[in-house]
Amino acid sequence: MTDSQRRSTIRAAVAIAVAAVSVVVAAVVVVSMQDDPVEQPSGIQAMTPTYSEETTDTQAPTGPILDPTWRIDAETVYGREFAAFRSPAADLQYDSSVTGVIDAGDVLVTAVGLPNPRSYSVDAIEFVAIDSDDGGVRWKKSPGSVDECASVPVGDDIVCLDSYSDVASIVRIGVDDGEVLRTPIPEDWFPYAIESDGASVYLLEGNPEDSESVLHGGSPDALDRMWSRPITSFAGWDGVDGTLIHVADERGLVTLGGESTFFDPRTGQPLDGLELTSDGVVVDNNGTQLWQLRDTYASDATIGDTVYSIDGEAVVATTAGDIRWRWPLADGARGFTEWGSIVQTRSGVYFLGNDSMVRLESVPT
Repeated sequence: MTDSQRRSTIRAAVAIAVAAVSVVVAAVVVVSMQDDPVEQPSGIQAMTPTYSEETTDTQAPTGPILDPTWRIDAETVYGREFAAFRSPAADLQYDSSVTGVIDAGDVLVTAVGLPNPRSYSVDAIEFVAIDSDDGGVRWKKSPGSVDECASVPVGDDIVCLDSYSDVASIVRIGVDDGEVLRTPIPEDWFPYAIESDGASVYLLEGNPEDSESVLHGGSPDALDRMWSRPITSFAGWDGVDGTLIHVADERGLVTLGGESTFFDPRTGQPLDGLELTSDGVVVDNNGTQLWQLRDTYASDATIGDTVYSIDGEAVVATTAGDIRWRWPLADGARGFTEWGSIVQTRSGVYFLGNDSMVRLESVPT
């Protein structure tokens, strides 16, 4: 079998496997710093992180009503009814319903398109750059075929994957203007995950069903000079959704098939003495907690001394147990109270829903 035939076979297998499970909402996780100790459950093998469901209080919270800095609607931004926001760092080939932005400082880049329940996809996706100060649209453009993007820009570019086109490519999208530059990927690679630390790009490629994946790292301008490291973890194609590559604090981690592989982001060499617990906490040999994998788009967030949460039908900010403010959630485009996530960027704290994006306030100091 030629490389071209093998590549086509793997692509077909990926498409079939992911389509079969795309009705399940994918959880997107990133590496974040965590100082508080986390209680570990007993008798559970520390492998892939799990998350417990949050409970909500049905009693309406009290407190002053927040007047948000700005609010924009997906339908207005896109110009079509039923348009919805999506995270560029999530799977854009099959609809995970995950919302999110890529933080580019004074610009937030998100995706918006038309959810198609028949194909479990989002059609006619466009990328949008939002001014973080006033919510204005700086630019809106179609990037062409894109699978998913790294959660951190490289320089002035959003860096994405396009693995399913005839010529697989790294897709760079300019933060300032939305212009697209495509760099072909070596023909014998089949990348299925991407991440960045702001300087380098990390690609996971190969066939996890044969335990034959390879992690590459380096400059997107020099793919042929990237370092490479075999990843022998086994996983079915239906298990490669979500974030697989995590990079933070000069440490890297691949979570694939229930196995954890730590690496040096500069060289790809193994990092010893680290373990990922079943709660998604990275600890060293002494049991000291170093980082934690967490749901990027969780319905609550702790930032400084303030806890932001979705309580009933409102977003609530609480400091030292006292409610600072609450912001009632509006009805979404489909008639239900909108649900979403609370995220922190360098410019502020945001509520991100399928139908709307709201800047709640600046980051507390």
